[in-house]
This record gives sequence, structure tokens and C-alpha cells, in this order.
Amino acid sequence: MNFIGYGVEISLIEKPGVKGIDEGKILLLNEKYTTPLYTLKESWLVDTAADSFYIQYSSKTETILELHLDEEDIKEVHLPGSEEPVRYQIPLVQGNIINGFRVKSIDPVKENKTFKIFGVGIEKFNSGFSVINSNGLSVTVISEGFKIAASNTYLFADLSKKADLRFNQVRVSFTYNYTGNGEVVPELVLFSDNHKESFGLNARNGGSEVHFYSNSIGFVPTGIAVKNSGPDFSVTKIDISSFSTLAPFEYDPVPADIGTMLEYKKSAWRRNDWEVFSWNLFPDILVIDYRDYALQAASLKRLSFFVEKEGFAGNLVNNETLSKLHGWNAHDYRAKDLAAFFSFAEEQKFILNHEEHDLKSILLSNKIIIKTDKGYDPVSGGILSYSIESSPRLRRLFITHEGYHGVFFSNLDFVTEVNVIWDNLEDPEKQFWYNFLGWKRYDINNSYLIVNEFMAYLMQQSIENVESYYKDYIIPKYLVAFPERTEEMNEFLLNYPDHFLENAEKIEEAVFRLNSISAGELRCLY
Repeated sequence: MNFIGYGVEISLIEKPGVKGIDEGKILLLNEKYTTPLYTLKESWLVDTAADSFYIQYSSKTETILELHLDEEDIKEVHLPGSEEPVRYQIPLVQGNIINGFRVKSIDPVKENKTFKIFGVGIEKFNSGFSVINSNGLSVTVISEGFKIAASNTYLFADLSKKADLRFNQVRVSFTYNYTGNGEVVPELVLFSDNHKESFGLNARNGGSEVHFYSNSIGFVPTGIAVKNSGPDFSVTKIDISSFSTLAPFEYDPVPADIGTMLEYKKSAWRRNDWEVFSWNLFPDILVIDYRDYALQAASLKRLSFFVEKEGFAGNLVNNETLSKLHGWNAHDYRAKDLAAFFSFAEEQKFILNHEEHDLKSILLSNKIIIKTDKGYDPVSGGILSYSIESSPRLRRLFITHEGYHGVFFSNLDFVTEVNVIWDNLEDPEKQFWYNFLGWKRYDINNSYLIVNEFMAYLMQQSIENVESYYKDYIIPKYLVAFPERTEEMNEFLLNYPDHFLENAEKIEEAVFRLNSISAGELRCLY
């Protein structure tokens, strides 16, 4: 057996010596069931805090690893049982010297015929565990307490006993790979001794990462089970870590999917006024959840008029005028427009609200925009926003609509395909959207805005509901406001009866192919 230190082989001395076929096994030695003591010919000095000792093994029952360190210090670590070969990491302390190791039965007088070592060495420590492949070594088990309890069930240490939960919560980050076409709906069950919470997972083709937060789900999980996953679904990594509940100076966002954001409890916010998230599918899209409409308006209302309001676009409105105008209850802005707003305000020496300065700090901290000699330049992505003052139904509608704008900001291929769909519309079809968006007070001279809204209004509900949304709800309301356009609208519906369904299907086909998401549904977890 060889000891591998970052790819370098170090010979081992075996005491007592055993036959080659018995190397790495627990045997009856000196009246106790243990492996031989393996001593490194050249001791290993731990010169970085990132080092860890690893052992690859299999055993039906728990065993004890005995690590021999410098100055006759012996560290005992319980190795969880697993019939499948696993790789277990033990974090080391800088300055430790590794001299040797052995493994013994929990009960030293009881035989363990199932234990077998496949490899040992030193490597970089990782928090969490990851699947290597479906054959041979199947799971990398890392840190204290991780083990496979049963098929597709993973246990881990109770961090509530290790992390200071006055200032931290526990985050479970779950990464998967999926090669199917959306027909699989796995269930993820987080549990502890006294609690259980189940989540449906909208599995994305190719896979992604989702996060769970203990302060939001209401308990500290000690395990996760994966159900109904199917052969096309595999776990690639599960990481368990503490996540600070203190307000970060640099406005670091909470990584989350749309479903987690919708259910994230205000009591888990790091500030009383708002929380900022980064979207797991598009990390350069930030989502700001505000305490109420008033605070949201103080932060974003002037920006909305500058970017997209008819008759105001490109201008800065003072607070007195702004107070008499209606903004939006949810918002979306790309990096280009955000940079233009703050550059123009600086150029004009316009006095912004302190809430707008907070917004600018969020954007700079997360490199959505950057400061230059001439003002501000865009980098990538953008922001979305809504408020907890909205009802749960409206919050989901708002974040779905705004979320599709986020896709539009981040995926240039999607923008190209939506523009092709728009360009292929006939003039009466385009006129409907100019009329509709003009009624909503959008700047209809902004072609980028028009195409973006055309897409988002078709994608904010499911394909099954798109026809009824426009024909039974939007158009009747529109005609109440503009009864003189009844004949024009009837002619449009007569000549283009399938306009809404056909174009929604075209856009959904594009966004599913490019991003594995569907109309009306941006949640990964629900």
C-alpha cells in the first residue's frame, strides 16, 4: 500500500507485516481486531490549513481511524459504515506532522470481515461530499459525520452543535446532474430528528445547484433524502456550511433559486429593510426583496421613469414631481440602463436618495456596474425587485414576469431568437403590443423594451393559460379604457385568433432549449 501526498508516493512501513492479500484489512493482531500500523517512511508536515488526510475504504459497520501525529499524539476519528467504497476526509491543523495510521473495530474484540482500505493520502480539504461515478468509488464522504444511510439518503453532522447559530444559519447546497427532458420531478426531503420538509425539484437539463437555509425552513437539517429521481438524475455534490446572518459590508447576496426566494422568511433577512439574492440559474441577476412599496419606490421609482416610462425616459424627475406619479410594484433593469442612470445623475450633479445610493453600492459590490473616470460602465446581468407587501399570488406573478426579463438580460442567444419571432409578426400584431404597452405607460419608442415586454407578458403564465389571460382578462379591460378601439380589436382577434398561443409556444420552445425553463415556472424548488 502506498501513501499519496498530492500525487507524490510515500512508502509505508507495515507493523506487523501481513500477506499482500491481507493488506488494508482488519485482522486479529495482538489479541485485538485492527489493521497493521502503517508508518510513513517520510513524515508529512501539514504546511497549509487546506490539507486533509483521506482514506478510501468500505465497511458494513462503523470503525475507528487512529491517526498518529507528532509527539505521540493520536487522533481517533469514527469512520461511518458504507458497503460501497467511500472516500473520507479529515481536516488537519497547520503544523501537524503525520507519522502513521491504522483502523480498528469499534469493539476491539469483535471481528470485522468487511473492512478494506483502497487508498490513503493527503489532499486539499473540501466541505461537503461529491459523487465520483456510479461504479467503483461511488461517493466521496468528507468532514465529520457524513455517510450514506440508505439508497439516496445522506446524513451529515448536526452543525447546530458546532456553528454559533446566534450569528449564523446552516446552508445545504445540493448540486445534481440531469440528462432527461423534464419528465422527472424528484422530491428532496430535508430532515432532522424532529422535523421534516419536502420540496419538489424542477430538474433542469444538465443540472444546477439549489440551496436550503435553516432559518428559512425552520430547523437545522441533519440529512437529505432524494426520492423519485429516476435513472437520468444523479447527485454530484452536497455541501453543508454555516451562512452568516449578519449584514455583510460588501452586500454579498444570498444564492438561491426563485422558489427559495419566494419562501424565504423575513425573519431570516440580514437587514430589516431588504434582502438581496443572486439567482442560481443566472448568478449575475440580483433579486432585491423590499420590506414595503414605499422603500422600494424610494430606491427604484426614479430609475423606472428614467429607463422606461413614456414621456420621462432619459430624464431625472425630482422627488416632488415623483411623489405624484405611479411607478411599478415590481422592477427589472439591465446593467446598461443602471450604469446610464447613475452616470447621468453624476454628470448632472443630481441629488439622489440615500436608498438609491444603497442600490448603487449593491451594484458596485457585485460588479453589475463598475466606476470609471467618466461615470459608470455596465458589466453584465442586472436586478429584479418586488416587495413582501404584495400578496403571495402577486409575488409569484411578479417574480415570474421580472425573472423572464432577467433571462433576457443574461442570455444573448435568447434575445436573438425572441427578436426573430418579433420581426416575423405582421404589422397588426405588432400594433396590438404597441397599444397594450402604451396603455401600461411604457416608452413605446424603446424597441429593446418593447420586445422584452412582449416576451415577458407571454411567458409570465403557463401556455395553458395564455389565451384566457389575454382574451378573457386583458382585452376586456383594455376596451373599457378605449371603447373606440373595439372594432380594431375585433378585427385583430378575427385575423389572428392564435396570436398569443402560437407566439408563446415559439418563445417557450426557445427558452426551454436554451435554459431548460418553461412558461409560467421559474422555480427550481417548490
